[in-house]
Order: sequence, then structure tokens, then C-alpha cells
Amino acid sequence: MRWFIGFLFLLIAGCEKPSSKPIPTRWVAESPLMGTLFRVTVFATDLPKAHRVIQEAFAKTSEIEKIATDYDPTSELNLLSDAPTGTPVEVSETLFDLLTQAHQIATATDGAYDPTLGSVTQLWRESRRTQRLPDPALLEKARASSGYHALILDPVKRTVTLTKPGLRLDLGGIAKGYAADLIHDHIAAAGMPQVLVAAGGDLRLGDAPPEKDGWEVGLRTFALTPTGTMTLKNCAVSTSGDLHQHISIAGIRYSHIIDPKTGLGFTEQKAATVIAATASLTDPLATAACIHSEPKELLSLFPSASCRVLSEDQKVRPVKSGLFEKD
Repeated sequence: MRWFIGFLFLLIAGCEKPSSKPIPTRWVAESPLMGTLFRVTVFATDLPKAHRVIQEAFAKTSEIEKIATDYDPTSELNLLSDAPTGTPVEVSETLFDLLTQAHQIATATDGAYDPTLGSVTQLWRESRRTQRLPDPALLEKARASSGYHALILDPVKRTVTLTKPGLRLDLGGIAKGYAADLIHDHIAAAGMPQVLVAAGGDLRLGDAPPEKDGWEVGLRTFALTPTGTMTLKNCAVSTSGDLHQHISIAGIRYSHIIDPKTGLGFTEQKAATVIAATASLTDPLATAACIHSEPKELLSLFPSASCRVLSEDQKVRPVKSGLFEKD
């Protein structure tokens, strides 16, 4: 009898199917942050955990927004801008990290991206609201108070010094990319590397979705619908230009992106797309690529990045580097 029971146990065990790994499920969550909609797509086997981790990441992003916004007069960024000229101010790790990355890119792009244009930004916002160009005297004063050379960072003491009177900071060209990186890193560290973070014109991509080579990313230029796609993973993509945000004053079309040389929105219709390791780089670099007078020269400074700059003027040849040279 014992041998029969043992034989039956072996028979049942032999008929059991080998255990299979749980199949990851696609989960999407959204949150309005930083003046845009953040959308996270993740593949996970534990959806309650995925929901919890994504909400944690959104909460961290909300804290960045409170620190780095220039719309709230009580934000850490604005309190820093209000500090007496030439006075070192100790700031939070988050703000110091953001300003450090912003200053590095400003230096590399020779100010094509510049986080010290806050005074100019405020004038241009008013122009976009009233449909009138800024008063020339006020504009010149705002431009004179700007300049990334006047932003001094001390990594030992974690202090920031503004050396020009009237200088105000504006991190609008990097903060969303920085936040997208943070969300990606937080979710990936929780064991869910198959993640995509979309924040306005910025994307941060993790590992490829299940049974895919990568994420299908639509590339837009001057049309509302994508003009092509690329399969990408473990990188970031940002697109900048005047596709959605522009105004016309006295028959001239101005972008929402400010040209530091004039203090006004740039007038040439361009679209720049950048692919690089992090959105903290692609976000400001896409802005700089739109503005820089010699985009080829600019792109040569970032050999690890891929970039495409297109003009709506068909007489202007596209500028491409890296992955875009395969088009």
C-alpha cells in the first residue's frame, strides 16, 4: 500500500505544470504637476505596489515644484532670488543639485540655455498676456541683470551667490526633466525598471516593455501628429520649439522660448529633439538647440547626445547628429 501511495504522489507531482513567472501588467497613472500633466506607464506584477511607488514619486515631484517654481513668491528659488546681492545663501540639496546641473549646461552652451533669465521671463510672460512687447528700457534693465556668470556655486558649503543686482532665477527649462529623472529612478529602484515617464515635451524611458525591443516614441516637428517613430529604451527624449506656445505681435510670430540675446521669444520657427541619458540634459539642451546660432557647433560639445534641429523654412537644411543621422 505504501508503494502505491508513493507512486501516486510521484504521478501527481509529475503531472503538475512547472511554475511560471507572473506576467507584468501595464499600469498608467497621471498627476498635474509643474504646469503640465505627468504621465507614468509601468509594467509590474504587483499593482498595489506600483500604485504606491508611483504616488511616492509624484509626492517627491510636488516637493521639487514647491522648491523650484518661480511662480510662488515663497518658494526656495524665489527666496534665493530675493537675497541681498553678493551674499552666499545655503540652500537645500535639491535646489543646489538643480542649479549645479543648470549652470553646467549654461556654461557648455555659452548661455543659449540660461537659468538666470528670471527678470526677462517675467517681462515676456506679461507680453504674452497683453500681446505687447516689453518697454525697451525695462527689457534692457532685465537683460543687464541676467547672466549665468553671475551665479556662483560653492559645493563645499552648498551655498549660492548671486552677484548681479536684480538677477532672478528661472528653472523652467530644466525642472521638468529633472523631475522626470527622479520619478524614473524612484520607480526603477523599487524593482520596476520597465517604466516610461512623460512630462510635457520630456520623456524618460526605462527598460523595454515585455517582449519588446523598446518604447515606440513618436517624433513631432511642426505637425500636431507624430511624423515618425523611434524605438528607444534607457534614455531620455525632449522636444522643444514653438509648436503649441507662440504669440503674434505686430505681425511677427514669437516663440515662448526666450532668446537671451534679445530678451524676446525667438522668431525663427524651429523644432529641436534631443536624445541623451537623462532628461535633466535633454530638457535644457533642446531649448539651447533651438536658440543657438550654430547648432552644429553646439552638438559637437555633446557627442553622447543625438539631436535633430528642423526649420519650417525649407531652405534651411536640417541639422542632425547621432541616431538622427540614420534617417
